[in-house]
Amino acid sequence: MAKKKAFTPFLYFVSIVFLPWWISFLFQKSLESWVTNWWNTRQSETFLNDIKEKSILEKFIELEELLFLEEMIKEYSETHIQNLRIGIHKETI
Repeated sequence: MAKKKAFTPFLYFVSIVFLPWWISFLFQKSLESWVTNWWNTRQSETFLNDIKEKSILEKFIELEELLFLEEMIKEYSETHIQNLRIGIHKETI
């Protein structure tokens, strides 16, 4: 009976000292793996978004150049048609 009485405070002491440390250690390890997984996932998404952003920007620049070329062609064709009409008018007179 004396051994049981001596063992109980020791068990309480061990549970008070080591149980919180053990829980903290397990929580830290599980949280660390979760954060590492989340961080790696976010990094790859960011990397993919950068690639997508560059691709979209290149397509936008291409589209802008095509629209500018189309505008130049319209202006040239209008000018050319007007010059052609002026030339025909001069020849007619």
